[in-house]
Amino acid sequence: MTINSELASQHLETGDRLQQPGKFEEAIALNKIAEVYYAQQKYVEAIAQCYQTLRHQPDFATAYKTLGNILQAQGKTDAAIRAYSKAIEFNPNFVEAYVNLGSMFYKQGLLDNAITYYQKAIAIQPNLAGAYWNLGKVLEQQGRINEGLFYQKKALDLQPELEVIK
Repeated sequence: MTINSELASQHLETGDRLQQPGKFEEAIALNKIAEVYYAQQKYVEAIAQCYQTLRHQPDFATAYKTLGNILQAQGKTDAAIRAYSKAIEFNPNFVEAYVNLGSMFYKQGLLDNAITYYQKAIAIQPNLAGAYWNLGKVLEQQGRINEGLFYQKKALDLQPELEVIK
């Protein structure tokens, strides 16, 4: 892999500016760069951006969620769980992090944990169709068919286009 030294230098300069007070907007911008790298499947660069952001803004929950997404895409489930958990530590109402944790536990076969995190997401944002859908699927997998169907119906009531996706 070739590293673009000019680009790397620009990123370091931006990161150094984050040390100055009142530079939260720049942390957001750095995280957006990480998300672009992630979308391009440039995971090494994306992770580097996340760590740079977190080095200068250690309580930035969104960067931990982005890091979790990247780690998840790489199949690093345990590391993704740690990142999502850290996001929730800094933002206890971070719905996306709860849903993503539910998905990680689902992938590990820890269905009760998955249910817990989907329920927490729903408690925070009661109109989140995806969380209802995922919760319904997990409950179905546990053999709790009627409960599962109830939550899937709720998801479809909130977001009818899920019918096409399923």
